[in-house]
Amino acid sequence: MQRRRRIILCTKGVPDEREGASLVIIYSFLQAIRAQSFDVLHLILLDEGQRDQQAFEAYRGSASNDHFEVLAATTGQLVVQGAREHRIDLSSAAKLIERGRQFAADLFIAFDILPAWLGLEIPATRKLAWLGDLNFQTTYYHGLYGLQERPWRIFAFTKYWLAARNWKHVYAWVLSSYDEVIASAASSEEQLSRLGLKNHRYCPYPWPVIDTPVPYRAKPHTPTFMFFGNLVGLGSRSALHFMVAKVYSPLVKLWGAGGFKIILAGRGSLPEWFAEAIKDKPEFVRVGFVENLPSTLAECHAALVPIDVPAGNRTRILYALSQSTLVIAHENVALGNVALVDGQTCALAASGGEFVARMKRAVDDPLWARRVAEAGCQVYKDLFSPEKATAEFIAWINRLSEAAPPG
Repeated sequence: MQRRRRIILCTKGVPDEREGASLVIIYSFLQAIRAQSFDVLHLILLDEGQRDQQAFEAYRGSASNDHFEVLAATTGQLVVQGAREHRIDLSSAAKLIERGRQFAADLFIAFDILPAWLGLEIPATRKLAWLGDLNFQTTYYHGLYGLQERPWRIFAFTKYWLAARNWKHVYAWVLSSYDEVIASAASSEEQLSRLGLKNHRYCPYPWPVIDTPVPYRAKPHTPTFMFFGNLVGLGSRSALHFMVAKVYSPLVKLWGAGGFKIILAGRGSLPEWFAEAIKDKPEFVRVGFVENLPSTLAECHAALVPIDVPAGNRTRILYALSQSTLVIAHENVALGNVALVDGQTCALAASGGEFVARMKRAVDDPLWARRVAEAGCQVYKDLFSPEKATAEFIAWINRLSEAAPPG
């Protein structure tokens, strides 16, 4: 009888079916792993607070069985960021490390850089790291936008720059000990190569969409578009700046004041600087959390994703594609998702003028918009639907774990 392969999984936070982009992606990966014949130890790094603890208890109750062990430690702030280097304090995760060493794994899978850092303390025959957005990129760009919003805070930007530099050193050092690294954004491949790493490749990730698309609807007479998603993340910060600085004025010249509508949807408050910038721009309509997002999207000419920061692979785009909604995006989003092709699976633009031209075509040429939107939906189904994306991930796991010598 062939022995079951032994796999350790490590995550920062509790995988969740609906909340938190990276945790939702990891949840889909874990569902696929649970369907295999593995003995699994899942190590979880928890933040302090009752919410994380409750989520862990619920997850452990639903996931644990004879072949799937779940163990967590409340670690709080693990990384001490310094001007010269970042250090990690793993004392609060001692019991996770001890159990990991006892488990004698064929394969250790780290979901992002902090679990990968902890994984240096746990022996395994093979090691695999999956990466979300790269910390050194997000840190740098948040600092850059902070400087743009408050130019007088130049010293604060210096701190962001140093932190980003030191995160690069962490990635290069930690990931050099891993056999394989999977990047969730195609643009991360070049960034990792610049760090001297060769053991990496881009792979589309699973993005589950529970909402059923609604049938195609005729669009309103007034040009109507939607911007949705986490309103305080790096992607939204980039997009809101681009809309205010590069897109709004050309739109007013094209359709006149009040001649178009941009619906702003998403949880949380608008950033203070953006709320101030649009207080005299009634074309921006804040609607908050939308209960029936498919129906609202169906009544818009397109979803707007003017994210010009060249990092990440945006889940909001995948959701819009899954609903057969035309996506109009900055061309930099295609750096992260190479399946986005202007005029074929979405509409891409390099400048504010080009962006507005794509919006105009979405209104003037509904047949074109519908054709591109349907091709975009096929991209979602072929690459990012959970059944397709997790199948490739499981193939990686099988290849690595089978390379382990028999026990």
